[in-house]
Amino acid sequence: MLQHLLRLSRHSPAVDMETVRKEALSDERIRELHAVANSLMAEDLEHFRVHALSNELVHVFRRTDTGSIVGFQFWKTAPIGLPRSRIILGGKLRILPEFRNRGLHLLSGLTFFFQNKLRHPRTRHYRLSIASLFGFVSITEALARYQLFEPRMNTEEGRALRDAFFKLAEESHFKVDEERGVFFVNIFMKPETLSRFSPDYFQRPSARAYATINPEFRTNGSYAGFWFRFTPDNLASLTSATLRKLLRSPGTGSKS
Repeated sequence: MLQHLLRLSRHSPAVDMETVRKEALSDERIRELHAVANSLMAEDLEHFRVHALSNELVHVFRRTDTGSIVGFQFWKTAPIGLPRSRIILGGKLRILPEFRNRGLHLLSGLTFFFQNKLRHPRTRHYRLSIASLFGFVSITEALARYQLFEPRMNTEEGRALRDAFFKLAEESHFKVDEERGVFFVNIFMKPETLSRFSPDYFQRPSARAYATINPEFRTNGSYAGFWFRFTPDNLASLTSATLRKLLRSPGTGSKS
């Protein structure tokens, strides 16, 4: 499938993508993934375990030369109260700094979407995410359009999305601030993680949009929610961004 595009990447060291289903997530695997996550953002092991086991699978990115983990993305699907519709939920996303800007998380998302679309070709898919600033920026900049989570959405679609976000938060033991629409996830950014990004990064339009609804993201242990549909323009934009990041020469582009 799409993961074979990694063989075309110009980046070094090379990376492979492994799919691990929930049933295969042994204690050893969970601890290995947690070590990567905790090196970037402080998080309790048991909190991480609850989240990991609430998903269907995880895409694990490993160096081809050493086999060490350089990143991962969790995924699952769920029903939504709309006709012929289903939601795709992007779980925890972590990529080591030196392996960012390769489009790994975008490739992961497209792979999971197309696998589900093949099984359910007539289903309309929504993507929901409760994301850190860095996850938000890297995904939304690859989209043609998206919507921030709004707890007071009062259309049929809006109410169904709100219920889906609340259920996701409950399953992951997150607390919802229904006034601001942010989620306390009890994961805190480390100063060394923030220091890797230049001041210009936080002035990017997507970063400023995130800070509008979650201005204390550096210290409050909370994430923002957003959603989009896999419309033709979003699929075209995601595919273009993925190929551009995978195939461009190393050292070009900005952090994301």
